[in-house]
Parts: sequence; C-alpha cells; structure tokens
Amino acid sequence: MKEINFTPKARLIKILGEQLIKDATVGIIELVKNSYDADATKVEIVMHSLNTPDAKIIIRDNGTGMDLPTFTNKWMNPATGHKEEQKERKERTKLKRLPLGEKGVGRFAAQQIGNHLNMITKTIETEQELFVEIDWSKFDERGKDLHEVTVGYKMQTSDRFKYKETGTILEITKLKSEWTKDEIAKVSNSLRRMKSPFKGANNFDVSLRFENCPEELERYADLETSDILEKAHYTFFAIVNDKGDVDYDYQFKMPGFKTLKHSGKANILKETKEVVRQNVEVGEFLINLHVYDKSSDKLKVSNINKKDLAEWCGVSVYRDGIRIMPYGERGNDWLNLDNRRIQSPGMRVGNENVIGMIEINQDSNTHLKDKTNREGLIEDEYYEKFRSLIFGAFTIFEGIQYEDRKRMTPVKEKTSNEKIEAKVTNVKADLNEIKKKVEESDLKTATATKPILNKVEQQVTELKQQVTDTIDELEKDKQILFNLAGTGLAAERFTHEFARLVSGALSSLERLKKRIDLTDAKTKKEVDSISGALEALRNDIRLLGPMFYIKKVAKEKELSIAEIIKNTISLQEPFIEKAGIELIVEGDSFDITMREGSCMQIFNNLIDNAIFWCSRKSETDKKQIKILINAKEKTVYISDSGPGIATRYRDKIFDPFFSMKGEDGRGLGLYIVKEIMDEKNFGIYLVTEDDFKGLLTGATFKLVFNDNKE
Repeated sequence: MKEINFTPKARLIKILGEQLIKDATVGIIELVKNSYDADATKVEIVMHSLNTPDAKIIIRDNGTGMDLPTFTNKWMNPATGHKEEQKERKERTKLKRLPLGEKGVGRFAAQQIGNHLNMITKTIETEQELFVEIDWSKFDERGKDLHEVTVGYKMQTSDRFKYKETGTILEITKLKSEWTKDEIAKVSNSLRRMKSPFKGANNFDVSLRFENCPEELERYADLETSDILEKAHYTFFAIVNDKGDVDYDYQFKMPGFKTLKHSGKANILKETKEVVRQNVEVGEFLINLHVYDKSSDKLKVSNINKKDLAEWCGVSVYRDGIRIMPYGERGNDWLNLDNRRIQSPGMRVGNENVIGMIEINQDSNTHLKDKTNREGLIEDEYYEKFRSLIFGAFTIFEGIQYEDRKRMTPVKEKTSNEKIEAKVTNVKADLNEIKKKVEESDLKTATATKPILNKVEQQVTELKQQVTDTIDELEKDKQILFNLAGTGLAAERFTHEFARLVSGALSSLERLKKRIDLTDAKTKKEVDSISGALEALRNDIRLLGPMFYIKKVAKEKELSIAEIIKNTISLQEPFIEKAGIELIVEGDSFDITMREGSCMQIFNNLIDNAIFWCSRKSETDKKQIKILINAKEKTVYISDSGPGIATRYRDKIFDPFFSMKGEDGRGLGLYIVKEIMDEKNFGIYLVTEDDFKGLLTGATFKLVFNDNKE
C-alpha cells in the first residue's frame, strides 16, 4: 500500500486565526493570557491612532520572553502540546503558575486583529532581542502550500529592553476593521473582568492606554473594579464538591432592614431535584453570588446604577483567577437562569439579577477543558455534572433567600365579608348617632338633614351588597382558576403519555417496515397510511394541551375517599411502575362532600410529588409511598421514602411559587392543595413519624377532612 502526507495550504493559518478566535476582543484576551503563561506580572495594551492609517495595537509584557530555539521549535510549530504536557506533569513556573493555554493556537489571535505583526522578545539569558515580522495576508494566497510562505526573523541589539529586562512586545498594524465605541467598551469591560475579584491571579496586572486617540476614549482606560459587589442585597459564598455537599456563607443586606448573616451546610442531592452523576468527577469548586433586587426604589436606596449592573450581571467562570470567555458576557445566559425564572417567577434568580463568579483551578478541576475555539468549556459529561452542581447551589441559595425577599414585600391584609360587615355596622352606628342628634336639634335643621342622612344610609347598604357580590364573583373566579390549574396538570400528563405511546407506535412501525415486503404496492400503501395517521396524531396532541377551558364550577357531591385515591393511583400508575415504587394503601374509607375534581387535585398533586422525590433515590434504595386512611378521625396520611424536606423549608412549602424541584417545579401544587382544603375548612399539615406510627422517613402530609381540623 502506498502512503502520502497531508499538504496543508497556507490558508490554514488564516482559518485557525479567524475562525477559531471569535473576534478582536477575544483575540486581545488570548494574547494577554499568553503573557500570563509567560510569567508576566504586568501587561500593557496601547491603542494608538485608532481609525487612522497609522492605527496600531501594542501589547507589551514583562514575562520571560522567547529565545531563538523556543521560537523556531515551539512557536513556529503550532499544536506541539508542550503546554499540555507541562500541565500533566504539574510543572509550574517560577511564579507557581500552570499554563492556561494548551491547544497551541492562541498565537494566531493576532491575525484576528490586524494583517501585520511585529514581535520583539527577549530572555534573561540573551543580550540581543529576537525580532519577528509576519505578514498574515501572505497566508491568504489560495495557491500556496503552507511551507511556501516564510516568516522573517533576526537577532538584533535590543533597543526596547533595558539591561536584564525581559518580555514580549506585539505590534499589530493594518487593523482589519475600525474600532467603534461599543467595541472599545467591550474590550475595556472584558479586561476589567478578566481577573476574579476574589481569587485573582497573583502578581498579574493589566492596563489599557490610548495614544493619539479622541479624548473621550480615555474613560475606557479605567480598569478598576466597580464597588457594585459591595452593594449586593444578597451574597452567597459556597464550596461545592462532587458529592453535592455545599458549605456556604449567606448574607442579606438591604438598607432599611436588619442585616442577616448565617453559615450552613446542605446537600444538592437531598434538597434539590438535580440528578448528579456520581461516577464522573469534576472536583471541588467555589461559587460566589451577588444578587440584586432590581426594583428602582431598592437600587436607588443602595446607590446602584442600573447601567453598571447591566454591564456586570451574568455568571462568569474563572480558572486560576483568569476568566474563561464568553461566560458572563452581556447577554450570555449560559445557565438559562432567565428561563428558570419565567417558570417560577417568585422563586428564581434571573441572569440580570446576579453577578456570579465560579472559581475552578487546574489542580482540582482537570477534566474541565477549554474548547479549541476559546468559546467556553467542552460540553461533555464533566461539563454537564459541573452545570448540574451549579444549578443545585443556585436552588439552595434561592430557598434561603426566599424568606428575606418576603420580608421586603408588604403583607396585604385579606378582605373578607366579615370585615366588611363590621365596617358597615360601624358606619350605620355612626349614622344612627347623627340621626339621634339631628332629631334632638331644632325642627328646621332636622327637616333639612334627615333626607340626606337617609340617602347616605341607603348608599351604604347598596355599597355593602355590591362589595359582597364582588367578593362572591372573585371566589367563583378563584375556584375556576384552581379547576383550570388541575385540568392543566391532567392535560399535561395526558398529552405527555399519549405522545409517548404514539412515539412508541411509530418506532414499532419502523421496525415492522424492515421485516415486511414493502415492494408490494398494497402493503406499502397501508403502512404509509398508518404512519401518516400516527404522525397526524402526534402533531395534534402537541396542540391539545393549551386548548382546555372550564366554563362553570362543578357541583359538590358525596365522595368515597378510597375511590378517589384509587382513581388517582390509576392516573399515576405508569409513573409509579416506571420509578419502581412500592405503593401501600391501608385503612377503611370514609365519605366527604366535595367537588370531585378538587378532591382529585389534592391527591394527584401529593402523589405526584411523592413519585418525584422517590425517583431521586438510587436504584438500590427502597422506594415506597404509603397512604394511610383513618375513617374514625377522617384523616389521610401520604408518606414517601424520598429525601424529605429540610427544616428551613418547612414553613415555605405551601407558599405560591415556592418549589424545591428547580426547573421542573412551578411552586403551585401544594399551594393549590392548601387553598382547596382551606376553602372547605379542612386542614393539611406536614408531619413527622412522631405524629403517627408506621410513617416513612421522607415527607409526610396529613389531610384532615373535618371542620375541627384536628
């Protein structure tokens, strides 16, 4: 067999630079990272004569520089892998750094900025400096092979570096595009946020300067960190490990309210819905969250500028104190926090409300690697676990934060018929007192005033009736809302199961096609007909969910609790079997008077929750749901063997929009259940094994179906 070598074209260099490096901002950041790898302690970026024929960008550092062998054997040989080998050997520099780069393509970032590069570099061992000149446009000639394009270099007497000085200077000219204010602001902001404010790279400072540029650009040279972090309303500093353990410090600090601080420990697997793979190790990492209430009054009292917050908001990732692009860039909601907040608006933190910093390092988090194109981390199984752990930490923070958010929201007093009755009675009493005094006055005054008082009394009576009618209408609307919610949940479950069955039928049909003779025209016609019908059903079912509408509230009737529970279990049976849950129902039935749909909602929500939390257990754990009916006391206990409910959440679970399920939760199920029970003057309580013998170790709810709520 003959053999042949690849013959790369010169254009390959252009492809590497222009397609792997997103834009000029990323290019500058990559070149600054190269300075970090070279043990620089200072990097200066000079933008000179922008948007003129003499425009150039200069990047100068005081790193170790390059000698001639390093240049010819490594710099001129992309992807040699020497930095990757250095990482694997844990070989650190004199400043105790591991290299950030490893792919060997960062050097081509310069051609994303301009077509011409002069590189001057000097090491401590040499008196002369190395001068390299590259015309990147030569690599764009389509007909030339890579080996036909040469790069000029020479050793020369140093006129840029003083005695014993070292470093590298990059002079990029023939800039590829004009620099707008937005692009300059982007570079400035990226450089300002390049170092973590908490665990920044030691002895590494970056500065930005403008020469022969409009004076208005000088403000972008300020790379000082904003004090906005110190003004955060909520902060959460946590260490997260592979097992889902979270060791955190939390603070609530809002002008006008008492500052609260506390530390604690939690576990993501037990207290959130996140499924975290145990056979994948990403290593321990830090998470720092600074969260803000964006209402105008809260920002004003905290002296926070909305524009500053908009520039800083987002969740960034830092490796060894240096930021990984593009996480945390404006508009880069890589955790889909805004979508989580839409699903549970009263509970979740949005991307525009948080300045977050995730801190990883190359010792502990070796499996989290950069993409070749510098657009974040490789999205593999390690990345997915990393993301799940972050979500879990967010959920724990949101649960803690929830109570403090409620403290800032004024509690609206509930209006009821009884309160209105009392107020109307007081008004009538006052009117009667006025009548009495008028009648005791002179005849002329009494005659003139009495018709007015009678009219006022009549208006008060009419107002009372109107308010009462309005409250009755609101109660009806409220009941319709609950029925709609229950119908929506049932519709969602129906459409989900129906879609699953249709997909299964289509898969079976595809397998059947391989076993039968489709050359027969009649057979093929019948198969195509079945396939078309199934596809039509699948498309229709996708539209069915939102089409339900309840026009009237169902009437109450005598119901058997055992029958309601049996019907609910039938509805949930496929999910119980799929999760491998053992279901136990014990006790004698009793009758209650309720709307059947409302009663079904109660048990459907509670059993659905129990299934969800039992499914969080591993395959080796025993999964059980126990339903105990007590006819004498008219009570029902629904108990599961899931992870249970953390103490700090026990007072919140019936609040609207509070959920521990993360993205899967809406925070309405238990709220609706309690509202239905309260409407009938029944009770629902979260209880423990001490309340009733035979309960399971997870969450247990006690339903009391009598007016005494005992």
